[in-house]
Amino acid sequence: MPALLPSGRPFLKMHGLGNDFVVVDGRAEPFRPTHEQIRWICDRHIGVGGDQLLVIEPPSAAGADARMRIYNVDGAEAETCLNATRCVAWLLLQESGAGRLRLETLGGLIDAARFGERDIALGLPAPRWDWQSIPLASEADTLALDMASGPLVQPTAVNVGNPHVVCFVGNRDEVDVPRWAPAIQNHPMLWEGANVGVAAMAAPDLIRLVVWERPGILTRACGSGACAAVLAARRRGLTQESLVKVDMPGGCLRVEVHGDESVTLIGPTAVAFSGRLPADVKAA
Repeated sequence: MPALLPSGRPFLKMHGLGNDFVVVDGRAEPFRPTHEQIRWICDRHIGVGGDQLLVIEPPSAAGADARMRIYNVDGAEAETCLNATRCVAWLLLQESGAGRLRLETLGGLIDAARFGERDIALGLPAPRWDWQSIPLASEADTLALDMASGPLVQPTAVNVGNPHVVCFVGNRDEVDVPRWAPAIQNHPMLWEGANVGVAAMAAPDLIRLVVWERPGILTRACGSGACAAVLAARRRGLTQESLVKVDMPGGCLRVEVHGDESVTLIGPTAVAFSGRLPADVKAA
């Protein structure tokens, strides 16, 4: 009698503060799903469900221990996701027994280290503030862009491996983010789009944040968004603290900014469950 469920590629479901991922190991056998397959895998009604699909591959950059490919729910490849990076780093550190490693992403190399049983610390290079690196369609002051959508006005733009704009408001929970953020995300100046952070200063060392991520979804947490919010708050003079807690719907991350604006991000990882993809979701 045939098996009730087809047997295909193993996967692991993980999350960082509710920002959830389907993780596939593509080191021994390449895994290159189509856009349609990625959309199915990430679909919460008919697939496994997740904010992104992550594929671990052999490194191509010198000094890297592994490469992580990040696919959004629309099938497009993303540069960086720091919650995803922590999850994959934890997996690889558990596998090797090492204390630290370096992950290659489309957005650059990221150093990761154990920080307790489940927490991972990521070391990130200094951000890019120039308008070309965001990127913007034309020269503009990235500290306060000439954009507005309802309560979201004059966002600060920064590239922390992927593009972010951060809008500061009085109360994060009073903003209808799905209503107002898409107009900022799809503004003609942001010709590649950007992740839109809606941030409120609760204290000099505490930011309350929610992020409308590309390609247009709310996630329970965003690691790069947390870094962007802290960096933007410091640039705008809203805080001088070097260690800031960022509270998001899924929980808190810690962001430490060093003298050269390089960043250490610390946060937890979790394994939800494992399984196998259907047999017709195969390597390309």
